[in-house]
Amino acid sequence: MKKYANTFLTGELIDLSNEIALVNPVDTPLYTLLTGRGQIVPAKDITVTWREKQMNQTLSNTILEGAEAGSAINSTRTMLSNVCQIIEKVTSVSGTVRALAAQGIGDEFQAEVQDRLAELKRDIEYYIINGVKALESGSTPRQMNGLLNLINSNNVIDLADETSNPGILTENHLLDMLQKSWAKGASGTFYAFLNATEKRIVNNLLKNGSNTRLIAEAGDNVMGIKVSRVDSDFGEINFVLNRHMPQGTIMAVDLDYVEIAELRPPFYEDLAKTGDYSKGHVLVENTVKLLNQYAGGKIVGITG
Repeated sequence: MKKYANTFLTGELIDLSNEIALVNPVDTPLYTLLTGRGQIVPAKDITVTWREKQMNQTLSNTILEGAEAGSAINSTRTMLSNVCQIIEKVTSVSGTVRALAAQGIGDEFQAEVQDRLAELKRDIEYYIINGVKALESGSTPRQMNGLLNLINSNNVIDLADETSNPGILTENHLLDMLQKSWAKGASGTFYAFLNATEKRIVNNLLKNGSNTRLIAEAGDNVMGIKVSRVDSDFGEINFVLNRHMPQGTIMAVDLDYVEIAELRPPFYEDLAKTGDYSKGHVLVENTVKLLNQYAGGKIVGITG
């Protein structure tokens, strides 16, 4: 047996769904949370659709004894959709490099496949947050709508529009964001994703020890240095540092309403070669669903 022979069989598809949930989770907190919670569902087509229902808001009418039945009312259903996006990472290693088996690396090709896998997961994280929906046309590939664009526009707070201290984040802005979701039925546990600058703003905003909504936990939440979780009347909010969030934006979502739909789960496949090298790719075709477009909110235009 050749010591450095390719361990993949020609044409073999290897399901990497379990492994991908464990690769470099620090840099992909949202994707890791969703896979860890088991919120992965199969996609049946390139376009993934789901329905959102809103009950009739009219209060029940009082009627006279013996009266005929009143007028019929119905719930309102809205059809929502997203498209599956293909993400691919290709790698190739020469036969010589593979045979050298560098110290600390071993099989260079296997190491490269794992690197492409980490990059694939990183890219999924970026697009499920920031993706802008696009249909395939000519040289333009399909792209999913990310959560930032799936959140209903009524649940957006733009600090640039504030008449007093525009751009300055306050505690009320955070509460207003949660209240908008609470008003539409989402009142559980929210995860707020934000980049480094915005995380430091939140830390400074909420570090006051007299603020009784802060929950301090040994080894997790150190007052004045890191704010991890805040309890409010409209739900609990967990702050998660995420390098893929755009500057000036905080996004909070109830993850119970978020799913990743997979048409093709992450997998590795050998590619044809015509020379002295090993070549393959890792690929995924998936999208993200926000089952209640009001189960999330965002604050934009944050400058301080």
